[in-house]
Amino acid sequence: MFPTSSFDGAPDLSLMAKARAGFHGPWGLGINQVIKGMGGPEYIASILTGYTGHEKEEAGTTFYENTAFPGGWIAMAPPLEDDLVEFRDGHEADVHHMSQDVSAFLMWAAEPKMTARKETGFLVFVFLVFLASLLYLTNKKLWAPHKYKD
Repeated sequence: MFPTSSFDGAPDLSLMAKARAGFHGPWGLGINQVIKGMGGPEYIASILTGYTGHEKEEAGTTFYENTAFPGGWIAMAPPLEDDLVEFRDGHEADVHHMSQDVSAFLMWAAEPKMTARKETGFLVFVFLVFLASLLYLTNKKLWAPHKYKD
């Protein structure tokens, strides 16, 4: 059971992870991070770890300083703090590791079938390379007697 939220208009961060895709770009060059900045999961992880501890109040709303957020102040309170969870493999339960896990989960929630789709695409690519080589060799064998006639 999740507690009730006071942020009814808050954005779905899984959609933000997908919308700010990291390694896409214009004309398929994969330079989106150079042009538009970091990708979705990296952006979410940096927001979760960017809190400085300073806060201010404006017009009845409390803002928290965040170095990763544009403008430097965000209305979302720091959602993570050290030792909230216990990892099975025993590594530290600090904000950095938890934010990486949260951002990886949000990326998976945005594209749950991405891994299967990439595996299928790789198999299709291997099949097309194999088919193209067979067609090339068949073409060479069929046209060799006619191509070099005197």
